[in-house]
Amino acid sequence: MLVANDPHRATRHTGTYTVFLNSHGRVLNDAFLYPLPEADASASEDPAWLIEVDRNEVASLMKHLKKHKLRAKLKLRALDDGERTVWASWKEHTEPRWAAYNLESAASSPFSPSSSIAGCVDIRAPGFGSRIITPGAEDLRTHLPDETQVAGSRVDLGSYTVRRILHGVAEGQMEIIREVALPLECNMDMTRGIDFRKGCYVGQELTIRTHHTGVVRKRILPVQLYTDGQGIPVSADTPAYNPAVTLPLPPSGSNISKVSARRGRSAGKFLGGVGNIGLALCRLEMMTDISLTGEGTQYTPEQEFKVSWAGAEAGPSDSQEPGEVKIKAIVPSWTREFISSGGARNASQRGGQEGHRARDLVEQLEEEEEARRKY
Repeated sequence: MLVANDPHRATRHTGTYTVFLNSHGRVLNDAFLYPLPEADASASEDPAWLIEVDRNEVASLMKHLKKHKLRAKLKLRALDDGERTVWASWKEHTEPRWAAYNLESAASSPFSPSSSIAGCVDIRAPGFGSRIITPGAEDLRTHLPDETQVAGSRVDLGSYTVRRILHGVAEGQMEIIREVALPLECNMDMTRGIDFRKGCYVGQELTIRTHHTGVVRKRILPVQLYTDGQGIPVSADTPAYNPAVTLPLPPSGSNISKVSARRGRSAGKFLGGVGNIGLALCRLEMMTDISLTGEGTQYTPEQEFKVSWAGAEAGPSDSQEPGEVKIKAIVPSWTREFISSGGARNASQRGGQEGHRARDLVEQLEEEEEARRKY
């Protein structure tokens, strides 16, 4: 397998978050992998899959897949524009049937077996919502008119982007930099993009070695952007987004450094943002109060960090003026809990808890079905 997650786990009939790595364990593409809906499957019993990836990376991923194609019967095809549409829903993530279905229980799919819709719970952050793949370019309500399945109204992509940044979720190769980013630094252990019980996959050696013997000293975190006159933001679990505040955004990959400090070790790299919030790869023991080894950290609450850039960093066009903003790393509560509890090394214990949760949800579904039959 080329992906670091296992799409064949148990009774999985839903999509899953995963990652493609190169031989050095660096990220090529973050992706969602979905079984092809039965309505679109051919008469053949061979499994078929849909891969959702950054649209700017389709050609690169196809080249990577073809390089590893070992079976003559394996067919690869990039979908045409408008052939499928990706939706993010954050109204139905607590709906019991969907949640139980995603936890690999015996519960049925929330969609008809003859449906052409694929989907999954987006587990990259707690309560982040659902991912839905519909055929064609029609509006979601064309396929799911019943609001008991997916409630809410349609919003623009910017609303999704803001929500994603507030949850600390990086996406695509503008933020998860191709052949540079490491999966554990991108929180893919926390988001279960990697199955550490899975067999061989490209890039496994470095990933497993880091998981068992190393320390993940840098992670992607949400950050608060501010200026000199605003003062250090109050610590919180999430940044405070203010749509009325517009700050110049540093180019992706810009170094983060301490304010009023001589040139020294970089504290991290800015990845992208909107308004006064963003995502950055942060050295945990320098930019946050998290201690990884018990030997103390370099962090002090009064220490401020900044990102400075020259116009030339913006690209050949030099369209961006030189600038500087201050930056504060925010540690979401679930990230802090994951790190303090030992990370993915304690996944077996958490897996048991999730199994109990799935069974509870299935029992709830059965009770609801029984109540409906009575009335």
